[in-house]
Amino acid sequence: MADIKFIYKEVIKSFFLSFKRLSLYAADHPLSKEILTSLFKMFDVLLKESADILVVVGLNVDEMVVNNEVLDSEVLGAREIYEKFKAFKLDGVSFLKGLTYDELVNFVKAMAQAATLDAGKQAPLPALLKDGSEHIKIKKIHYEKIEEGQKVVGEEAAGTRTSGMGPGHGGGTGTGIVQDVFGYIKSFLTSKNEDISVSSQVVLDEMDHNVSKVTDAIIASARESGDFEAVIKKFVSWISRHVVPVIVEKKKDPSKFIQKLFDSFEKDALKCYPRSEEIIEECSDDIKVTMIESAYVTHYAQSSKKAVNAAAKILSDEEDQRRLMPKLVSRLVGAGVVREDVQDFIGKVDAELAKDEEVTISKKKLAKFVKISERFEQEVAGRVRAETQELSRANRRLAIEKERSDEVMRHLADGLVVVDKEGKVIMMNPAAEKLLGRGSREAVGRSLVEGLKDEHLLAVAKGPLDDRDETRITKEIEVDSKDETTKRVLRASSAVVENEDGKTVGMVSVLSDITREKEVEEMKSHFVSLVTHELRTPVVAIQKSLELILSRTTGQINEDQERFLSISKFNLERLNRLINDLLDMSKLEEGKMKLVPSEFDLRDIANEVIASLASWAKDKEITIKLDLKDEPIIINADRDRITQVLVNLAGNALKFTPPKGEVMIALNLLESKDGICAQPCVEASVSDTGIGIDPKDFKRIFSKFEQVSLVSPAGSGGSGLGLPIAKEIVNFHGGAIWVESQMGKGSRFIFVLPRQFKGANK
Repeated sequence: MADIKFIYKEVIKSFFLSFKRLSLYAADHPLSKEILTSLFKMFDVLLKESADILVVVGLNVDEMVVNNEVLDSEVLGAREIYEKFKAFKLDGVSFLKGLTYDELVNFVKAMAQAATLDAGKQAPLPALLKDGSEHIKIKKIHYEKIEEGQKVVGEEAAGTRTSGMGPGHGGGTGTGIVQDVFGYIKSFLTSKNEDISVSSQVVLDEMDHNVSKVTDAIIASARESGDFEAVIKKFVSWISRHVVPVIVEKKKDPSKFIQKLFDSFEKDALKCYPRSEEIIEECSDDIKVTMIESAYVTHYAQSSKKAVNAAAKILSDEEDQRRLMPKLVSRLVGAGVVREDVQDFIGKVDAELAKDEEVTISKKKLAKFVKISERFEQEVAGRVRAETQELSRANRRLAIEKERSDEVMRHLADGLVVVDKEGKVIMMNPAAEKLLGRGSREAVGRSLVEGLKDEHLLAVAKGPLDDRDETRITKEIEVDSKDETTKRVLRASSAVVENEDGKTVGMVSVLSDITREKEVEEMKSHFVSLVTHELRTPVVAIQKSLELILSRTTGQINEDQERFLSISKFNLERLNRLINDLLDMSKLEEGKMKLVPSEFDLRDIANEVIASLASWAKDKEITIKLDLKDEPIIINADRDRITQVLVNLAGNALKFTPPKGEVMIALNLLESKDGICAQPCVEASVSDTGIGIDPKDFKRIFSKFEQVSLVSPAGSGGSGLGLPIAKEIVNFHGGAIWVESQMGKGSRFIFVLPRQFKGANK
């Protein structure tokens, strides 16, 4: 919290302005509400830090005290509030936690109304100023004189907070509120006063029972003056004069008592003061030397044993002996003590400290200590035994789990490899050893590809096959070989392993031998390619023949003949498109698709696609829209293949959009696309208001011969090759394609291509 004294000054100031304002305006007047709200906020903040706010009249004229902070007439409003308290015979008012805005307003209003009474007339006080309320208590403060050395007890009961008057040190008489030790210490340390205006016994009691309050006063004084060293040394000097003799006489362990004071400083509060710890140690040493000096001066001449015992208690710590003995000698000699007497005293103290090493103990106590020691040893042994047994059980459980895991790994048909974050093998099962042609002993601790034989060279063939989840990656790996019998194609499904902090610590890979699957797939692709080539020739011949007949070049035909021939031509064209799709798919899979890149404006392609589909859209009563930029969208790519992609996407959109629906083709220029394209690129999208796609079908629809799970609209059936072909063409250009959709709300297919051709003929 900010400087507390400043806040209390603001409280007094706002309190004064509040009852002045209420003497002129009603409580609900904007000017009154403004100052009352400000005052209540201050009380609310302060009551969160302490149980109450005690406002009392000071011991001097025009002086107010707020929670131990003395505020004189220099504070705006202090004099006026002092006069009002005296006029209303209020010694003090305590505002308690839970104070409400209405209670505070009513109290200020009562003071304002009482202030308007005619001077000199004995008018009755408002009840609130006599009896208080639930959270405002009227206090009676009692002062009494005390003699030096008397114990002062502060009590708070039945609404009364006890205060007292204590003598000043050095023979004079001073007055002070007993509970305000913090304030009086702070007032002493931040002024030129040579004494604290409260008895030394009060300060000693505070050090004994609430030492943190004393150190808080020192810190607050240092914060105000800015000189921690000067403040603490002034306080130590005062203790040396007034408190040390009492400590030496009355405390069993004076050194420990005084050390408690210095240990109670909070380290965080001292950070802003250079050398604070060093200064505290110097002050602690100084008081300890002063205590020994006091014991010597007071007792040595009459009873050397008493002085020596007191010094031995203070110097019980060996580190203190080493550090303080030279200072003690210097202090006593400097005080005028004969050096021989000093040496005699020091010798007796050393002898007493040496005696301390010999301990005398009764047989009864010794037997008790032996029993405690034996019980302790038994308990420790029992706990060690129990912990050892628990560790043994845990080790057995771990061994069983490890054996079970090893058995599972050994019998897995697929290979399993675990690597650390640096790519070095941690473990490998027998199936992986066989697939990679190396044993786990030679592989562990080395890179996966390190040390592979020539016939087992690994090459990442296809890159990631799954989507963009970087924590789970599936790749096809070709294990090449000079010998065809050892050649393998593996599917590596890998998952990143992360610790609790989300940091990658390794990877687990499952290797599946898909060599046979690849062989069957290649045979199927070869067969499809062969069949489609063989079908293409007769289909083209039939198609041309039907065109000749329908054009009536070969003679006239009637309406029925024309209708049946048109149906045949339509289905033949559909068959021809299927053959072309199969041939394209075959070329893409075999890597024989040749791309012919050229520069063109992608907007022209979009317009051409719209024009080619306009008749179909009109028949279905579907609106096709374009969202194009005014600036050219120049791209370097295979024009025909990009046209094919857009036709496939737009055709699908029309196919699955019901009548009165809408299809939109949009083009955008991008500087880059995270995870796809790090250079300037173009984004094309085709959206519709059709039936939508279930998220579980997002991956499947890009596979061959696959379509959405829902029942398709009438006439929307297809080969299931359009999207796979579009995906392969986009991939060949170095781009990516994906879908976004919600069931019943339509779909949006997006593909991104670099503006400069990045693909390669495969």
